Amino acid sequence: MKKNRLLATTAVLASITLFGACSESVKDEGAGKATTTTEATTRTTRGITDTSIKVGGIQYGVYFGDAATGVEARIKAANDAGGVHGRQIEFVGAKEDDNDPTKDQDLVKALVEQEKVFALLPVMSGGFGGGDYVVENNVPMFGYGINPSFCENQVAFGITGCVTNPTLKVGSNALGTALSDMFDGETGKTIAFIAEDNDAGRGGLILLQASVEDKGFKVVSAKPSLPAPPEQPGDVSPFVTDLLSSNGGSAPDIIYLQASLSGAKIADGLQKGGFKGMIITPSYSPLLLGVPGYNDIYVNTQFGMDPTIPANKEMMEAVQKIKPDQKISLALVAGYYSADLFIKALEKTGKDLTVESFLKTLNDGFTYSADGVVGESKWPDNHDKPVPCSVMTKVENNAFNSIQQLICGQNINID
Repeated sequence: MKKNRLLATTAVLASITLFGACSESVKDEGAGKATTTTEATTRTTRGITDTSIKVGGIQYGVYFGDAATGVEARIKAANDAGGVHGRQIEFVGAKEDDNDPTKDQDLVKALVEQEKVFALLPVMSGGFGGGDYVVENNVPMFGYGINPSFCENQVAFGITGCVTNPTLKVGSNALGTALSDMFDGETGKTIAFIAEDNDAGRGGLILLQASVEDKGFKVVSAKPSLPAPPEQPGDVSPFVTDLLSSNGGSAPDIIYLQASLSGAKIADGLQKGGFKGMIITPSYSPLLLGVPGYNDIYVNTQFGMDPTIPANKEMMEAVQKIKPDQKISLALVAGYYSADLFIKALEKTGKDLTVESFLKTLNDGFTYSADGVVGESKWPDNHDKPVPCSVMTKVENNAFNSIQQLICGQNINID
């Protein structure tokens, strides 16, 4: 298999909403001209003083627990360098939502209305349910754009764009591009997918299937049959049996386990059942190293995870100043670069900071990327589309082996 190549994800396009009632605002003196936006008359300064900017987030700690550490590390680096235009960034932490969407609106309201945060950072939950409040109240939001709340609005900015557009009509061929690279262009292989029985799982299957079919791979099965988190299957043998016979009674060449918690158990069952093909999971976590089933599988991520990449080396140096024993993980990378996107946008906005000026900066052609780690997003385009990048890492000898560089494909329309 070919090594050391690149893969990318997708971008998004969103529509801006009017400023809502939960922010502190004043009339802009001299704003007498007619306008179709609130930009000339509203100056929302919630969470901003002459010397500080307050942010806080929401995360599902079981799966994204390292995200807050990444955010804290990037903020500390910025503060140690003098802050942004003379302001220190105050991080109030990330509230736990237990991957329960019913909790999120109350958590978001507490952050915005009680703690007065300027922006939500990070938002890292597969089932985030606070999207309507965020949009209605014009609250900037940053994180890993795997939730539909990062799509079709102008306040949410996922570092991988809008990964799961709720229309399921826009996707990318990122996974197909990465696999094509792995197999030196040989794309006539069979793939079976299995996912969790929730909106993210069902929508993800549609997007993943389209991604690989666009590059010529044959999907023989795609089922959202796994229990949704926090539930896990006790006995994985029915899922293993089904996967091993999914290719007309035989095993496929590739099995993709779109499972946040049960993937290693199923991989272990597949390996014990004699499967010799490629097993792929999206779960990149050092906590799984040594867990039965995790060795000799491939981890597919939308970020470059290689710790020798200069940007990641800089990240880990910053992280180890606050947590010396922290290992690189998907959540850590997503949190750190979400904060980096936020800080870069603050820098470009300038000293005269309001919610309105900040969002105008972002949605007026702002671009973001991190060489070898995060593919380029451009706003507002990426409010509707993913950043079409991806990369494969192999778990060998209970360690992560970077066998491919981040590689970017294209956005595609899905029938």
